[in-house]
Amino acid sequence: SVTPTDLARASAAPVLAAGGLRTLDLTPSNATISLVAGTYEAFNGASAHAVASLTGSTASLPPSTGAAETTGAFMVPAGGASTFAITETTTLNAKLLSGTGTLYLHRKGVL
Repeated sequence: SVTPTDLARASAAPVLAAGGLRTLDLTPSNATISLVAGTYEAFNGASAHAVASLTGSTASLPPSTGAAETTGAFMVPAGGASTFAITETTTLNAKLLSGTGTLYLHRKGVL
């Protein structure tokens, strides 16, 4: 199994030849893409923040102030990046808080 140490090392690693690049066009509606196992850097090329989820739809995300934690969800700042890791093929759900743009998904390598 993959340990937290394995994940930390993989997320700090550069993109390898075995890695890859995918794109997902985003709007304020939920969009999905199937991703294979690996460590990813998600770069948000839009001028608005994006919210993403590894566990389901982003329709009710981000959660309102004081709401229960939403597991598997994370923000990708406008013009910024977030790193995440998955150990099996997973559907990534994502949307922008406003406008349109592209989420660039760099798979750094296979776990």
